[in-house]
Amino acid sequence: MAGMIIMNNILLGLAGFGIIHLFDLVAICRIRYLKPVMWITGIGLLIAAVYGIAATTQHAAVPAWLTGAGYLLTALSLAVLVYALFGNLPFRQTYLEAGIGQNLVTTGLYGLVRHPGIYPYAGLMLSMVLLFPSAEMATAAAIWLGADLGLIWVQDKFIFPRMFAGYRQYQAETPMLIPSGAMLKNYFGKRFARLQYEKNKTYIRSGKMSKNVELFKNGEHQEMWQRCCGFIDLSIEEFMLIQKRLLLEQLELVKKCELGQKILGGAHPETLEEFRNSVPLTTYADYAPHLLKRRMEGLPRKPILWQCTSGKSGESTFRWVPVTARQLDEIEPLIFALIFFSSCQNRGEIKFRERDKVFYGMAPPPYATGTMTRVLPHEIFDFLPPVEMSEQVSFEERTKMGFKMALEDGLDLCFAMSSVAVAIGNRFGGSGSSSTFDRKYLMAHPGMAVRLLRGLIKSKMAGRKMLPRDVWNLKGMITFGLDGAVYREKIKEMWGRYPLDFHGCTEAVVIATQTWDYEGMTFVPNLNFFEFITEQDSIRSSQDPDFVPPTYLLNEIKPGNYELVITSFHGGPFIRYRLGHLVKIHSVRNEKLDIDIPQMSFIGRIDDQIDIAGFTRLSEKVIWQAVEKTGIEYAGWTARKEIEEKPVLNIYLELKGEARISAQQAAMLIHKQLKKLDVPYSELESFTGLNPLTVTLLPRGAFAAYKQYQVAQGADITRLKPPHLNAADEMIEVLMQPAAAPAAAGEAVRV
Repeated sequence: MAGMIIMNNILLGLAGFGIIHLFDLVAICRIRYLKPVMWITGIGLLIAAVYGIAATTQHAAVPAWLTGAGYLLTALSLAVLVYALFGNLPFRQTYLEAGIGQNLVTTGLYGLVRHPGIYPYAGLMLSMVLLFPSAEMATAAAIWLGADLGLIWVQDKFIFPRMFAGYRQYQAETPMLIPSGAMLKNYFGKRFARLQYEKNKTYIRSGKMSKNVELFKNGEHQEMWQRCCGFIDLSIEEFMLIQKRLLLEQLELVKKCELGQKILGGAHPETLEEFRNSVPLTTYADYAPHLLKRRMEGLPRKPILWQCTSGKSGESTFRWVPVTARQLDEIEPLIFALIFFSSCQNRGEIKFRERDKVFYGMAPPPYATGTMTRVLPHEIFDFLPPVEMSEQVSFEERTKMGFKMALEDGLDLCFAMSSVAVAIGNRFGGSGSSSTFDRKYLMAHPGMAVRLLRGLIKSKMAGRKMLPRDVWNLKGMITFGLDGAVYREKIKEMWGRYPLDFHGCTEAVVIATQTWDYEGMTFVPNLNFFEFITEQDSIRSSQDPDFVPPTYLLNEIKPGNYELVITSFHGGPFIRYRLGHLVKIHSVRNEKLDIDIPQMSFIGRIDDQIDIAGFTRLSEKVIWQAVEKTGIEYAGWTARKEIEEKPVLNIYLELKGEARISAQQAAMLIHKQLKKLDVPYSELESFTGLNPLTVTLLPRGAFAAYKQYQVAQGADITRLKPPHLNAADEMIEVLMQPAAAPAAAGEAVRV
């Protein structure tokens, strides 16, 4: 009889396991409300099974210290298990909401092994044997542990690769159950670095370590300007002296570390000339074995944090980049410079004051713009929403929160991606106006009601829809993204001022920034060493792997297009690193503002261009500007080169709202704008008679459906939209087949 009870309880525990692991299938099927029921029921059955065996068996006599060890092991195992399952994973998305969590988690314990929960679970099984010592409990614990291992194998081989995009890459990079010694060292090293970072961050905010904060608080604006913005007054010779000095400092760090020695390949450059002649150009592939695993040892300097960007197609899901404490120190004054440039009209003018309201519309950490935002001391300005709060919610939810708080409390600086600034402006003309809030809500928020009423009156007097400029009188606006130049005039119309644009990326952080004329960008001297490859040589090197393109320094370049090459300063990892960024040098200096540093703008990635008959190469930026300048109301677009009877440029376009236009009309309008924006494209038609443009109208809701599809697949936030250039066939198929499609969907016309 007792044996039957024991067997029934063992089976009850196995049933609990089965229900817990059915949780994954429920997530895939997106069955609402069933997820929490599954895991709560499964855990309940396991607890009941353990209790049933413990209550019906004779316990062996063991020393008291062994029982104490059982209690201690139980507490430790439960703590680690709770952290692994409920702390390291996003609780709401993983256990409560329908569907699969948005991101594959590969950090924390999941950076050591793919299934860290097996260790605390094994500890719990052992602790049950110590607390209720019997052969029956030991047998049950062994069976349950074996069942867990078996189900983990099924998850890893069949279920998780289907649930999470990038899981195959995760399998290749991270062990299943047993971490390597290097990974353990790296993990605990990062925990120590994180503690140091939090300590350092708190210390900076106290004002004791940041001279810039102290100057700002004391109103010492002249010295503040000189510390943060003084680089624009450098001569080109002074700029290059700073570049060379910091490069030689960096080389001393590079020579002493494992990664640097690998990249240098035995070279020991002592001068700038030796460096350029003996050190090869590099790409991320040269650093990937070290950086993808976020190894802290072997770098020029120990990083204080890591930031990431999405990897290219065919690469890993993310590109990880370390950031040192010294780099963070250098970034802070540059962020102040962006803020000051966004509002001033002359040198030395600082309009911002303590407690000004700042809308935070950038991507959160570990993306680079989130790191930049965290560097800025938060006690100076009121962030909307507060940074700590904003990083706990989704990007869309944070934007909505910040929008409402700005309506209630006011707004002085908008620090956002260009597309976010435009999206907020669009809300005012439709559902984002006062109709969004009912009368009861507005009565409870008088500040919001007053601002909306004032904005409504202004817009009615002007005879147009309400715009952000009717509600807020901004001191400054800072935007980021390739679409900054595209939306420049639209943002000016909506917000009442031009946005200050800057160029940066995960690997280089800040490269250049506009100043108060809002034209070309001025290079920043103290974060990276700059070299330049002409566009022609860059293209040749992509076609001929044996060709080594020559590089030019900032004081050697002339107006034209160049690929940008950087070497990190201050202990960063990159050495003669080809960013793949194509920049346009407009002039060698800014005559209007008397800035003796070359002026640039970002064109796009050198490998993200569409070659048309070898006659012209169209960038994402040019195509985007052409679409925008047509005046067509659109929800989204993507373009790629396709081979029919001859090569064509096919632009897939989703119309917005009540827009009514045929594919032929859209193609004619875009073609006309492309001829204005790109001289070689115009000459292509006049010289050869070739017109390669095709427009395909997508079904209404195509991009929204694509986003929903990607969310269901567990895609990262950076992959919720298809790329603007050269989308894969699978992406186009998803765009072409949403649930509801109008009759005109799929129409393709060439002009």
